[in-house]
Amino acid sequence: MIWLLMFFSLYAAELPDKTSLVTLALLGRHRGALVWAGASAALVVQTVVALTAGRLLALVPKRPLVWVEVILFLGFAVWMWHEASESEPPDATAPAFGGRPVRVMAQVFGLVFLAEFLDLTQMATVAYASHYAHQLWLLGSVAAAALILANGTVVLFGDAVLKRISGLWLQRGAAILFGIVAIVLGFGQVAAL
Repeated sequence: MIWLLMFFSLYAAELPDKTSLVTLALLGRHRGALVWAGASAALVVQTVVALTAGRLLALVPKRPLVWVEVILFLGFAVWMWHEASESEPPDATAPAFGGRPVRVMAQVFGLVFLAEFLDLTQMATVAYASHYAHQLWLLGSVAAAALILANGTVVLFGDAVLKRISGLWLQRGAAILFGIVAIVLGFGQVAAL
């Protein structure tokens, strides 16, 4: 029963998350299968990072972590705005080895990996790992499955959204939202001083 609760808590937390926002923005420029493959790989690696870091990340003071998040969100904002400014969308039909699909998946991997770093679902996985340290394989499987399924849900239903809103504006909107989150987090840190 606890494993089902963990699964659904991680799944539900990941859906409205910044990782989903990154995935949705990337769907405007790349094929869903490539986005999902790159995102899934990143989510698995981040799950392993969370399991490995377990208790150590939980001991780090919160204040420095928030400043890292501020810098990451600003970086996301600049990256997404830059990507939206490119005039030609990437060719998703190029050869798989040495061609665009590998670069697309690598780009998605990098963005999702960074978006998931110190994220709510990653921190929840860290907390679960500190409590269930003797069952890390099971926990890792549950966490990775929840995150990959949530991201797959975004990929599946993202096309319906993209038929109504251009990918360019989704990316610009994501860039603006990332910038706003960075500003809010930064002001929260300054106010706490």
